[in-house]
Amino acid sequence: MAALEAQDATATGDDAATGGEPSELPYGGDISAAMKAQDRAAIKVIMEARKKQKSPAKDAAAAAEDGDGAAASAAEGNGGGGAEQKLCPICSEMRDDVELLEHATSIRGDISDHVACGYCRANMIRTNASCPWCRTEMVWRNLYGFLDGLKGTIGGSAAKGTDHQSLANLLTFWQEYEMTRSRSDLGQFAKDLCTDSSLAAHVKRGLENQSPWLRDSAGLWLRLYGMHQDGEIELDEEESTRLETTVESCFSIFENNHGGHEDFIAAWYQQACTALLCAMLSGSSTTTLTNLVQRAGRLTVSVFDAHYSNKSSALGEVRSKLNPEYVQAVEEMVWGGADDDPVWSKFFATGS
Repeated sequence: MAALEAQDATATGDDAATGGEPSELPYGGDISAAMKAQDRAAIKVIMEARKKQKSPAKDAAAAAEDGDGAAASAAEGNGGGGAEQKLCPICSEMRDDVELLEHATSIRGDISDHVACGYCRANMIRTNASCPWCRTEMVWRNLYGFLDGLKGTIGGSAAKGTDHQSLANLLTFWQEYEMTRSRSDLGQFAKDLCTDSSLAAHVKRGLENQSPWLRDSAGLWLRLYGMHQDGEIELDEEESTRLETTVESCFSIFENNHGGHEDFIAAWYQQACTALLCAMLSGSSTTTLTNLVQRAGRLTVSVFDAHYSNKSSALGEVRSKLNPEYVQAVEEMVWGGADDDPVWSKFFATGS
């Protein structure tokens, strides 16, 4: 949980504002450690603290003269001045941590000169910048664009239960990503989502409060959990437990706090169907998701019968919001056909 504690420390910003001691900063002021964790908030705090002491240009010059590992960002990990120094084309300083920038897609042509030092790479991550030469989308742009949208939604009005639709739409973004990326990219991205320290902190608070936004973003957690359970992404014990607890909480929150409107009934099952369809269309494993969708379908009918069966317009409301094509697309895999599909029988079958 060190990364989470570091993130909490980042939120205060007090140490950075005063140019605090390295021990008071996230990751002890070690920007290379923050980069390894791709913790943009921590990178920003550490860099801001350094700006209070000296400008980045002077910082770079001082690092070149005296081997200041902190300013060079990754020099500590390279053992100081013993490594071969190369010219960083961005800051024009000689550094021993100049590396090739990682691009999000395969690039035709020679990109051997698309390099940057640790300090400049950290700044690119912090500002979500693309490659300054070919302008190709960088790997961290893919990751952080989605993460920032997710964390921004969770941390905003949706966290207060006032914007459930934007949370449900997160699965649409995921669906677009999954349909356009390779299996290896998808697996890495899913793991990054599960291990991001800031997102983990949001989820932890949501679990503690049994927040409705977990219910409203259930499709995403079902998809990630299915990937993990079926061996497509590896997580450590803490991450695995958190993800499993999140999925179980999605079910329990929906059962006990269904949202008070028929729209939530439709959205709940449609999210589960979408998660399974994503796996089906991308060629991923569907074993765990099939069972989860079956469980979600039974709960959909159970909650509707318990809370809306006496409301004359309720059936029509759910039918108007729940896409029948999604229901039909998964019914063979999940239920073995329409005859045994309780969701189809409840909301769409003749005479329902």
